[in-house]
Amino acid sequence: MSRSLEVEVGPTCISSGYCRNFAPAVFEAGADRKSFVKTNPVTETPALLEAFESCPVEAITARDADSGAEVFP
Repeated sequence: MSRSLEVEVGPTCISSGYCRNFAPAVFEAGADRKSFVKTNPVTETPALLEAFESCPVEAITARDADSGAEVFP
């Protein structure tokens, strides 16, 4: 069973675009070209987890939407 996650992109984002490439349904680029999350919560998927891992500056954080437990990093 997939869980719901509250995902956030922090201010350390350097706009590499990897997260948007792996999970375009979740991440989008703002006017400053930095990534942001389109809507929360999101469903955990293998592509989303790959997006988390792909961030070169670890700007993405995620918490379980139900329990608040840290999921990533």
